[in-house]
Amino acid sequence: MLREELENAKRSVTTDSLQISIGEIASMYSQEELDIIPEFQRLFRWSPEKKTAFVESILIGIPVPPAFAYENSDGTWELIDGLQRISTILEFMGILRDPDNPDVTLPPSQLTRSTYLPSLDGVAWAEPKSRDEGKGLDKSLQLFFRRARLDFQILKHPSDSKTKFDLFQRLNRGGEYANEQEVRTCSMVLANAEATRKIRKLAQSEAFVRILNITQEQKDRQKDVEYAVRAIVHTVESFDSGTDVQEFLDRGILRVIADQDPDSVIADVTWAVDTLDRLFGDEALLPHRESHEAIARRFSLRALEGILVGIARNRGGISDVGEPDEFIKSRIDAFWRQQEVADMSASGLRGTTRIQRSVPFGAKWFRPHA
Repeated sequence: MLREELENAKRSVTTDSLQISIGEIASMYSQEELDIIPEFQRLFRWSPEKKTAFVESILIGIPVPPAFAYENSDGTWELIDGLQRISTILEFMGILRDPDNPDVTLPPSQLTRSTYLPSLDGVAWAEPKSRDEGKGLDKSLQLFFRRARLDFQILKHPSDSKTKFDLFQRLNRGGEYANEQEVRTCSMVLANAEATRKIRKLAQSEAFVRILNITQEQKDRQKDVEYAVRAIVHTVESFDSGTDVQEFLDRGILRVIADQDPDSVIADVTWAVDTLDRLFGDEALLPHRESHEAIARRFSLRALEGILVGIARNRGGISDVGEPDEFIKSRIDAFWRQQEVADMSASGLRGTTRIQRSVPFGAKWFRPHA
């Protein structure tokens, strides 16, 4: 059994190892043969000191980790891992494009003082217009830099495209990205960029932001996208009690955007969001003042899982009742009065246990004639 699984897994992944000069990398990027993906680039966070340390490593020959890329059917590459390193090189050389405006090139970076090469302080790729703006890298060092080679691991076409999702997550868990959702979002882009854009559009919509009371700090941490992913996954997937929540969301969203019809579930969740916003605005997922006495008046994930997901799961049935708005209002009013709902946020209750209660409860609670 294990040998058969191993052979099947190997057939889904074809790899190659290459050494590529920095000059070739720059040329591939300029000719749009290497895509570093705008969604990744927006997470480009290295400090000037860390960028300098990487350029220094190349100049003095310190080995650097390989980059990973996925080969598309047209022969172009998508960068899976190595964003920080490749972006540092392109920015230093003055050819890195603005992720929000590809027709604009970002200003070239200027290096700082480094451990082994302190004279790099103030150095830029090209000679500046004035000495006050620093100094340019010597022509001979530019040639040396362009001829330096980096290791690339290539997932060759026709490897299973979902392998990109897995590889990115395995390489970046605990790495340069700040949280689980940022890694997940980049993985989603690799699996289905168009569906990911639609999910981000939902998460950033006025209605979604309003009913979940999303703050700017939460947006900065992609908490809005995480909430959208939770709503979508719980709408179509049943939680396995033996699974970690983050792993469940990873696997669930991959199945939705790579194996199923993402537009259908996104439409169901969007309908539920718009309905709740129209009926209740920013109080849609907050307990009302006559809730069960043990329920505090603040947002909790049980509201997303029980109310938002419950309504999305029952879109067809709710739409068919005589007065769907009145049905939703009455069910939400009664929802917050239930002892079961109060118990979903009991002290010490694990998230996995809550999900096993909240999602099935909401699915049944908002089912007409249940």
